[in-house]
Amino acid sequence: MRITLDRNWELVYEDGSMKNDICLPHEFSISEKSYPNPVFSSGVYKRILKELKGLVGKKAILRFHGIDYASQITVNGKQVFSHEDGYDLFEVDVTSFLNFDGKDLLQIHVSDVDVSSNPSIVMGKQDWYGNACGILQQVELWVVDEVFIRSARFTTMKDLRTIRCDIRFSDGKEHPFRLIILDPAGEEIFKAQQSKASFTFVVDEPKPWSVDSPNLYTAVIDFDWNGCKDQISCRFGIRTIRVEADKILLNNEPIYVFGALDQNFYPVTHYVLPKRNELLSELLKAKEMGLNLLRFHVKIPDDLYLDLADELGLLVWIDLPYARQLDEKSQAYLERLLENLLDRHANHPSFVILSLINESWGVDLSTEETREWLKAFYMRAKSLDPTRLYVDNSACCGNLHVLSDIDDYHFYHSFPYHNDLWKQKVESFATGEFKSFAVPKQRLPKLISEFGVWGLSDQRDWLGNWMNFPVTVMGMKFDGSSPHDAVSLACRFHNLEDFFYQSQLHQFLGLKYQIEQIRLKEQISGYVITEFSDIAWEANGLLDYNRMPKSFYSKMRFLNNPVLPIIRDHRSVLKATERYSGHLCVANSSPMNLEVKIVVRTDIKILKEMNLILKRWSLTDVMEIDETLDEETQNLYIEVFNDERLLGRNFYPIAVLQPKPISDEMVWVKDEAFQDDELICVSEKYKVHGFLELSGDWISNISVFNTKRNVNIAAFLWALGDVASEYLLLRKDAAQLSSNSSLISRIAGWGYAFASLLYVKESNGRRKIYTTLKDCDLSRLLIGSIL
Repeated sequence: MRITLDRNWELVYEDGSMKNDICLPHEFSISEKSYPNPVFSSGVYKRILKELKGLVGKKAILRFHGIDYASQITVNGKQVFSHEDGYDLFEVDVTSFLNFDGKDLLQIHVSDVDVSSNPSIVMGKQDWYGNACGILQQVELWVVDEVFIRSARFTTMKDLRTIRCDIRFSDGKEHPFRLIILDPAGEEIFKAQQSKASFTFVVDEPKPWSVDSPNLYTAVIDFDWNGCKDQISCRFGIRTIRVEADKILLNNEPIYVFGALDQNFYPVTHYVLPKRNELLSELLKAKEMGLNLLRFHVKIPDDLYLDLADELGLLVWIDLPYARQLDEKSQAYLERLLENLLDRHANHPSFVILSLINESWGVDLSTEETREWLKAFYMRAKSLDPTRLYVDNSACCGNLHVLSDIDDYHFYHSFPYHNDLWKQKVESFATGEFKSFAVPKQRLPKLISEFGVWGLSDQRDWLGNWMNFPVTVMGMKFDGSSPHDAVSLACRFHNLEDFFYQSQLHQFLGLKYQIEQIRLKEQISGYVITEFSDIAWEANGLLDYNRMPKSFYSKMRFLNNPVLPIIRDHRSVLKATERYSGHLCVANSSPMNLEVKIVVRTDIKILKEMNLILKRWSLTDVMEIDETLDEETQNLYIEVFNDERLLGRNFYPIAVLQPKPISDEMVWVKDEAFQDDELICVSEKYKVHGFLELSGDWISNISVFNTKRNVNIAAFLWALGDVASEYLLLRKDAAQLSSNSSLISRIAGWGYAFASLLYVKESNGRRKIYTTLKDCDLSRLLIGSIL
């Protein structure tokens, strides 16, 4: 009998206050006052084990899937066990402490530490978004005989028919048992009596697990020997994952990774997953947006998360949690956690990739000793479970790989201001010119495993207290930086509804541009967007912090699609006398050759059609587009059809403008030598709060236009990257920038700094225009239309 102890708990905090009807998983509350540490540093969870009444002679084992940080287990007033570290599953045999009278009292004293003062503790990102304390994952009670089934593991061989079965018993010996296998429809397809701990069997007409067909088999193991009985059932998928040259092969076929980073903090439950239906809704949104992978970031997923990923057909990439500074103790814990994780989640087909270290956090990879440790860590992972892929160090910012199955890297560049840098970085990474390994390696699958831009959520949807919490990075707080503070500034800057809309438009167009540049490189096997949902003050989610869609939600499925038409170097703003020109190609990141029809059209008419074959796993040059566009044109659409079925779509904003003379006095601000009584000019390298560059390459810039709405803001934003310089205008007196004066604004994050690219002063009925845009025809065309 295996029971989940999720209900009927009470919690007594260290100050003596009590809370009843606690359901697990559970976390102590955090508030603005205590952020990032818990309000209570310790408390005692209590529960009566009524389930054990009358079961004398049985063995009782408690299994704790995750308690943060230190715990002491007491039964009937006697201390049984103590444990530290928050991510590993551990178990305790409590049999000898029980009365089996239905009144046995289980108490779990849980306490935490100040993560900002303990850099060697493995904590994940709790020092960024709030320290967690409590019973954060489920607790199980196993009531079993002296000998029982400890685990069953099912491993798919390369032929996708042969399955290896490994059964472990509690005494470490082999015993006779019966194995029944049910197919995804619940039909029995295999039955056998066995006495070997390890053996193989063959599945005829197998139905592999994949992202499109998440077929799950069920194994039932019956054990009856020498008075000991047990039965367990578990699910598994028939699937393999491996690399071959520069491709990731799922079930021996290449797969392109459409991923998003999932940090799994929540506005109300914080470090604890929501209930099944809420989590199911969240993961279904990932599928709806075309994602096929979620990267579970620097924490260990609950069984529920992987169960749902198995059912839905979502690949999961797990990052081990980190310490800011690994010492011998925490390094040894990570090594134990590796084995614990691989054993615990062995049968989940969705779990395909594991990162051992992220961005070299906690380690110094410049030393030979550390590199050798990481190499050994990787080799240990491969020996424990060769059925998954391993990343030694998911790299960024100059740190490198040592030994890895995947060549991945993290890049962040601001859209549209650093489009050229993004394009160059993607190009150099694709060709191998960019150095990502300490020692050059053979061809491996290349993934851009973090990138993205910000888009702010509508405050009317906010839940929880997180909006009052300041930016907190590695334990450092930045006063006045909470979303609530930032929005109070934005209220005095611009219409809020338009502010949030434009920020999300900026995010979508930024993702669109950056994804297109990745897809133009056949050497790259996928990407992971930062990130799946907003998290506290960090607003780069595809969903908001409540896991609700942002305004561009429905359009993401076209970008995260195996077939994506792309116009290289799209020009979004044209003079009415100019012809539109662009080179169209189509990325086919699928295992099939496709006969297609390509349609190029505007909002009102078809411009071109062409039939051709798209080769599998290739980038196909299609045609040169050379057209005269009507002034009414708002978008250029490219659609790819197979018969009548739409395979892929993309669109590009267009503004066809009549040049308008600028009668006002123009001041072209070109450097920091600019002198003015109201404004100063600064470089985008200028730092706010002492650490935040205005460049927007980390906490992203948001571009906001304050102009009449008969212009195509999306087209203007796309073009801005061609005319913006590195310089920005700020108010000299640090007063709040006004959007009435700033017609093109560049805001860092939520509003940590407000800067202007186009500023208007009015005096005595005359206007004077200041701009840091480059002095060129395109700038004049934009400015004339905005004014």
